[in-house]
Amino acid sequence: MAVSFVLLGRDTLLIAFPFALLIFAVGIRFPMIALAGLLVLIMSNMSDNLIESFGAPSLAKITAPGLFVLLAARYAIYREPPYVPRIAIIFLSIIFAMKMLSATYALRWELSIALSIDFLKEAAVAILALAFMNNKRGFETVALSAVLPIVLICGLGLYQLLVDYSPTGFFGFSRFTYGSGRFSGMLFDPNFFGAIVVFVLPLGLFHLLNARGPTKMALWTLACGILIAGLLATQSRGALIGLALGLVVLSTSFTRKQFIAAAAIGGLVVVMAGVFAGDRFIERFTSIFDTAAAGAAQDTSTEGRLASWTVAYNLFNEHPWFGVGLGNFKVHYQNNALEDGLIFRGEARATHSLYLEFLTEQGLLGLLVFLGFAAFGTVSFFRGAALARSVGDDLMARRLVAFCAAFVGYLAAMTFLQDGIPRFLWYVVSLAAESHMIIRCIYADHPALQFRSRRVI
Repeated sequence: MAVSFVLLGRDTLLIAFPFALLIFAVGIRFPMIALAGLLVLIMSNMSDNLIESFGAPSLAKITAPGLFVLLAARYAIYREPPYVPRIAIIFLSIIFAMKMLSATYALRWELSIALSIDFLKEAAVAILALAFMNNKRGFETVALSAVLPIVLICGLGLYQLLVDYSPTGFFGFSRFTYGSGRFSGMLFDPNFFGAIVVFVLPLGLFHLLNARGPTKMALWTLACGILIAGLLATQSRGALIGLALGLVVLSTSFTRKQFIAAAAIGGLVVVMAGVFAGDRFIERFTSIFDTAAAGAAQDTSTEGRLASWTVAYNLFNEHPWFGVGLGNFKVHYQNNALEDGLIFRGEARATHSLYLEFLTEQGLLGLLVFLGFAAFGTVSFFRGAALARSVGDDLMARRLVAFCAAFVGYLAAMTFLQDGIPRFLWYVVSLAAESHMIIRCIYADHPALQFRSRRVI
């Protein structure tokens, strides 16, 4: 490492190789560590933040080839084949084909091709991450690797909010938007970060409600408190709606004691939010009811979304089956907005809805394919939970329901957000689609399943 630093300089990618070799050497023996490292990289947006704040080399450039080498090494040494996510590969291939097809009729076809290539990269990362899921501790590793980085990021944000700016350089992981003061975490948009927190909160609550011993219970109580405070600091209304739906799904796995504990936690959160919330925070959330009562937008954020949704609806009427082409909504927005007398925005205007983005850019066929993918994933979580319960593993069954709650809450929050964090989106959807088959692989040798299941390689 020292030689690389002296001879190659700080700005070269090769300085990261000694660290990568160390991680790979450990990962060959303990593959869950490699999976955790990849998920931490995805959840925290670490590569971009380290480049921006410290001038570090890009970790993202060596992640995919490094994981491939690691899987090959494990097969060569231990003869352990990776998990092959056939269902996810089929779905992702169909979506990629539809994205590439949109370039044939898009006004800016080169943009559609570029975004399709980016999607291929994100899909490859998702498939590589799923390759490590042939381990019984896979779902537990995913949950901890998703929750703990976001807890740390929310903790940094609360430190800035209550005490002072975070240590030099680490502000990139706990940003606040200028003007509004909303917490946006490691991203540039508080709504996107709010959707991430919505995903990890049900997983954190699962660990809290199933904690054994006072120490674990205290630590998970603190972690969930930090996550809830971080979510409220984002002031994301769509995230709260998504969280409400996610908690409804999570409650289906509660015992009576857990239901009472969850109700007590919810009541405490409402009381604390009412006591400590500022006027701007309360005004932002009450504007939803003011908009519904007045029949018109009461703030610029709502006005902008309604304008985007109106243009998206008009474009869908003009191009119902295949849409206007991947990434081409922004090309059509200005002219359509001016024709309808809507709020004018710049060229980077988005649909502000993942589902309207599919509907507008890839038409009804594209939306139906994605919704089928998402619905299959939701059902797959419940099927996996039922399978785990049938072999007597109630903890795994409740964990899968928590994952389903996180998945449903995240997708509900994305009703108000476009595809701004594709790497996370496609990994989560792919994990959901494969969850039942992963559970079948884990429990294939269980005596209760020997006549109903076979090992999936």
